[in-house]
Amino acid sequence: MHGYFILESKADDYVDGQAEIKYDLYSGDLELTETKSVLVPRKMLFRELYYNDDYIYNMYATKGGEFMITSVEMKTMNIETATGSLPPKVILRDMKVLGNQAYFLTSIKKAPAIYRVDLTSGKGTTIPITIGAFSPKKISSKNYQILENTKEILLFARATISKATSELHMIRISEDDNVDKPIKISGVGDNAIISISGCRVDASKIIITGTYAKKGGLSEGLFFGEVEEGTVNYIRYYNFLDLKDFLSYLPEKKQDKIEKKKAKKEAQGKEMTLDYWIADHDVIVLEDGYLFLGEAYYPTYRTETYTTYVNGRPVTQYRTVFDGYQYTHATLAKYTKDGEIMWDVCFEMNPGYKPFYVKRFIAISEQTATQISMVYTSGNEIVSKTMDFDGNIISDEKWDFIETGNANEKTKRTFSNVDHWYGNFFLAYGSQVVKNGKEKRKVYFVNKIGF
Repeated sequence: MHGYFILESKADDYVDGQAEIKYDLYSGDLELTETKSVLVPRKMLFRELYYNDDYIYNMYATKGGEFMITSVEMKTMNIETATGSLPPKVILRDMKVLGNQAYFLTSIKKAPAIYRVDLTSGKGTTIPITIGAFSPKKISSKNYQILENTKEILLFARATISKATSELHMIRISEDDNVDKPIKISGVGDNAIISISGCRVDASKIIITGTYAKKGGLSEGLFFGEVEEGTVNYIRYYNFLDLKDFLSYLPEKKQDKIEKKKAKKEAQGKEMTLDYWIADHDVIVLEDGYLFLGEAYYPTYRTETYTTYVNGRPVTQYRTVFDGYQYTHATLAKYTKDGEIMWDVCFEMNPGYKPFYVKRFIAISEQTATQISMVYTSGNEIVSKTMDFDGNIISDEKWDFIETGNANEKTKRTFSNVDHWYGNFFLAYGSQVVKNGKEKRKVYFVNKIGF
């Protein structure tokens, strides 16, 4: 079957006290071909989601720890379920699946661990996370990844020495639960790693990328490093403001203002910083180096008011609430095999909404021996960019995202995503608020796009 996708939805009404989760299979021509459902006990609430090219996995659990994991094979629409019980006082997050094993980043009695569930039997196994002589309560998980091609797990964990100092380690876990000795990525006196991810580039080398700060909790720049056979070969750090093109997405006046402020700081022997986080993609291996693609974002917050009563009198209180991640721009950079930056190009992003989890909006549509093409949504447009490996823009095109079919209608706001589907085809999907005079309606859409 060339090209298909599944639309998952939840019925408003319960069936015999159970929630009905429906899966609609659509063909490459966007035609509905099959529908199947699975029933989930009402007390089980949705907890985690993971999907890959072949399966969709959902994890549901009760407050008491009873759980159900559903797996839907997209090509056949075969649905399997696994049920079991979680250990006491376990906190689960970030489900990933490798083969017929589901892995969760967990905390059990404040000690980090990976909890593995066999999707055939529902049986759970705890894989403890240890770093040398550090107490388990001094260790916190930073990030972990499933590398499907090599069937291994990369876990990044921080070991706290004091309030101001810590060490960051990388731990590799094989498919048979063998845990390698931790590799220290950064320690006392080094720059603080704020975000990190790894990408295996051959049998012995793993490239690590992410963001760092000299102090504080917000990122000041990018780092690029190489780990080989248990040893860190190098880590190179690049202040955002030292990247040639990092400010290009800003209006010219704002760029000038930041550059002047930077020059003033440097004249005083100080370093100016910008605070961003980066959602990085897997590193692309080239003949003469590596290609890095990262999407810049920062957390936003809003103030909410609520009322409490003191001695029977209402008192207005205020609290700060997380309001999603604002994405601003992306950086494409080329590094040498030794981690030296060769060039960087930035371009503006405007996804139209702020996700509450770290997301990668850009899809890589094509890569040849000489160039790379990317597709993403920005506002009400689809943007396609092609770059060669010398940092030159080959093409830069934009299209209106969706036509309503009525010239009098205007799109007020868009929630949109674009994902690579198959071949040169992409799926653009989301929702819009469409206004026609005083009338408003919400439109959900799925578009097939070919390049």
